[in-house]
Amino acid sequence: MVITDFSAREPSLGYYHQIRYSLYLLLQNKERSNSYLKLEYLDDIVIEDIDATDLFQTKLHINSVANLTDRSADFWKTIRVWGEAINSKQIDINNTICTLITTAKVSEDSFIKNFKANSNSNNLDETYAVMQQISLEQTNATNINGYKAFRNLTVKQQKTLLENIRVIDASLSIEQTLSAIKKELTLCAPAGKIDSFLERLEGWWFQQCIEMLCNKKDAIQFRELHQKMSDIRDTFQQDNLPDDFASPIIINENELSDYEERVFVHQLKIIAIKNTILRNAISDFRRAYDQRSKWLRENLTNIAEYDHYENQLQDYWNNIFSIVRDDCEGLSDNELEKIGREFYKKYFVENIPPYRIRDKFQSAYLTRGSCHMLADEMKIGWHPKFENILEK
Repeated sequence: MVITDFSAREPSLGYYHQIRYSLYLLLQNKERSNSYLKLEYLDDIVIEDIDATDLFQTKLHINSVANLTDRSADFWKTIRVWGEAINSKQIDINNTICTLITTAKVSEDSFIKNFKANSNSNNLDETYAVMQQISLEQTNATNINGYKAFRNLTVKQQKTLLENIRVIDASLSIEQTLSAIKKELTLCAPAGKIDSFLERLEGWWFQQCIEMLCNKKDAIQFRELHQKMSDIRDTFQQDNLPDDFASPIIINENELSDYEERVFVHQLKIIAIKNTILRNAISDFRRAYDQRSKWLRENLTNIAEYDHYENQLQDYWNNIFSIVRDDCEGLSDNELEKIGREFYKKYFVENIPPYRIRDKFQSAYLTRGSCHMLADEMKIGWHPKFENILEK
């Protein structure tokens, strides 16, 4: 099916663009180390520090609006936002820069061109007169609240607002913003790993923005962003790896049936592991598998490294399992089941093999999950006679 209606997609992409662009803006303001960013506060994006406030209104257009003209809704809706914020004393316009960022292009015969950074106009009196005249019109229902908000300001406030307006037209698209962020991160990201670095940084950034929009946090400080960048960069060192699956996967009772045919699940069932521990094992298996696959795709690890790691795990298992199995002669099935269960709990749940894929990567799920991957291939097991039982 060919989708031709952008009415739903444009607003959705607009929110996505706003969040991505906010990251770009804060990176651009790196010289203001005490700054912090808010979304949907006084404007789409707000960057504040002790001395100044910058408001940013972002407008993304995919399939509509070629130009900004004197009566463009984008412009006057933005004037409404800024005017009401001034009138309610939420901002001090004397210390606030108001910027409209739009993917549309300003028409050359519109007064809005005077707000562009490359404008040669140093006299805003003519612009002020045009805006005053337009704001008196009553026929444009879309813009009328913007007109009213502008008229409700004092003359001094109106002129100060005009002095502090900036318009960035034909601005970066979603894809272009991503490229611009990469340029900002060139000196921060590990060599040759910019895409992997940015993926993790942007994932964290989006989560922080969601928490902010859900009122779970007030703002994102630049120092917080800088620390996160440092933390992510550290995970790309030779003795470390990024942890992308730190949170456990919740496996409900209905999902257990999806794993009944997996060998590692059979391995756990023949030692009568209860469902709570079984769900944890499945979570570790999935996280370890997905993490190892992701590292491999990103060329952060290689098959030889995994082979070495698995050999260490298998050797650890073999040394202990040999002792366990040697003490099992003449025992009943129930006793063998209990020995296997205690072996698994003691050495692979309560404690884990003392081997790491990299020295600084400490997440235990990778070790446990990798052991389950080995168990899935019948390279290790828990029941003293697991090979005989599972081969039947």
